[in-house]
Amino acid sequence: MKIKSSILNFQLLGSLIVLLCFNSFLFSQKKEIDVRNVTTAEFPNVKGNLWIRDPNGIDNKTISFYENDKRVKINFENFKRSDSVAKQKTILFLVLNTDNKKQREWYKKVIQSVCQSEGIKKGDKVEIVSFSCFIDDQIIYPNKFNFTDDNSEIDGKLEAIQGYKNYANKGRVQTHLALNDALALLEKEVSDFPTGIIILSDDKSLSPELTGETPGLRARRLDIPIYGIIYENGAKPYSIAKLCEQTYGSYFSDVNNSEIDASAKLTDYLSDFQTKQAGLYFPFSYISNIKKGEKYGTVKVDSRKGQTIFTVEIPSKSFIELIKDNPLASSLIGLLVVGLVVVIILMVKKNNLKQAELESQRVSKMLEVEEQQKSSEQKINQQEQEIQRIQQEEKRSTEEKKINTQKEAEQKDDEAQLQKMLEKGNLPWFEFKLGSESGSYQIQSPRLTVGRDAMNMWVINHPTVSKQHFKLTFRNSVYTLEDLGSTNGTFINGFKLNQTIISHGDCIQIGDITLTIHL
Repeated sequence: MKIKSSILNFQLLGSLIVLLCFNSFLFSQKKEIDVRNVTTAEFPNVKGNLWIRDPNGIDNKTISFYENDKRVKINFENFKRSDSVAKQKTILFLVLNTDNKKQREWYKKVIQSVCQSEGIKKGDKVEIVSFSCFIDDQIIYPNKFNFTDDNSEIDGKLEAIQGYKNYANKGRVQTHLALNDALALLEKEVSDFPTGIIILSDDKSLSPELTGETPGLRARRLDIPIYGIIYENGAKPYSIAKLCEQTYGSYFSDVNNSEIDASAKLTDYLSDFQTKQAGLYFPFSYISNIKKGEKYGTVKVDSRKGQTIFTVEIPSKSFIELIKDNPLASSLIGLLVVGLVVVIILMVKKNNLKQAELESQRVSKMLEVEEQQKSSEQKINQQEQEIQRIQQEEKRSTEEKKINTQKEAEQKDDEAQLQKMLEKGNLPWFEFKLGSESGSYQIQSPRLTVGRDAMNMWVINHPTVSKQHFKLTFRNSVYTLEDLGSTNGTFINGFKLNQTIISHGDCIQIGDITLTIHL
């Protein structure tokens, strides 16, 4: 029993290891090749885009498509640049810490020139660290990144690189170990921008004795290209040229050791950095071998750059296609449908005859009821009309009494207010001016309306005056002026007001006419 359990556990462990290895393989290849925007709108013609990480492209003759493990003939169009290129980038400068002052200054000038050119733009994130050999278990300095886009901070990072004399390793450095440490730190960083490493060194490196994941595999997995800008000294025992090529970066050795040439080359690299990182698209199409009606098909893509798998959603068959594929069943269904239609037609006819008879009886009854209703409605209408006439007569009489009462009250009030207006010995009056013309108007009522309309008490027939322009009211020894929604407004002493108390000598402007009140 224990032996069977051990065998079972061993089998499960083995399956788990295989699954982890397969997932690890897919994960390491996920950035190399992918299929996107697949459509079956013109099925059986399947279209989509094959994305290639390699910015140099790939020979499409080396790419194979297998639909449900059966190879299909694929048609490719010319490659296209990605339309989703990032606007910014993250760049780590890995600079050799050497005791050769001339060489060290060359590195600094190259970086400063690139940061001041189009290679590094506002918003890009930059970090500069130095490396040489292990000192107290540390190879890159500093070993904690602080990315910035501030030129003054970048200059400070460059100045922090000091000379280091490497006696223990006869002048050689550990480039590959430094790269591995830098990649391990970058893996912990969170960045929404494409990331790259620029190595400025003389390529005089120790043997890359590494265990575990190598810099090339790690950089490919993290999608971080490596670029080498090399100060030529003739010794290249372990060049990083192949490492740059492997990670889709670039390698430049400055044989003249001229920072001008190196800066120009690095500027070119960085100006095209995001475009290269975005990869290429190969639009493709093929004729599917899968029949309609199946839910989906699995397509595997094989290439020198890797593998990927995608799923094709298969459209359902149309009604006509179903009939064509099943002629006998369609015939039987057709006969049943015809028989059912005949039965339905007969039932409908019978039901229509019955409905017609019932409808005739209903119409006859309705006509009789309608005659009775008409007779009743006529009597009701006559009664309602008489009631309305009486109500309207009563309402008219009531309104007339109310209006007469109101008029009498207003007349008494006007007489009382007019007496108060005369307490000063004379009635108030307006002095008016229009251009060179002038005149006066005496106010003889406690309520005065002014406007162009003939219904006003004071009619001023001028186009700049509204039909009902303003109203002047006398109440309890106070004169109140109210604008009646005039077009040009009413201005009192230069201020546009809707309602205000008027005092002796106030200047009132309505349109082109100036009025001065004398109380």
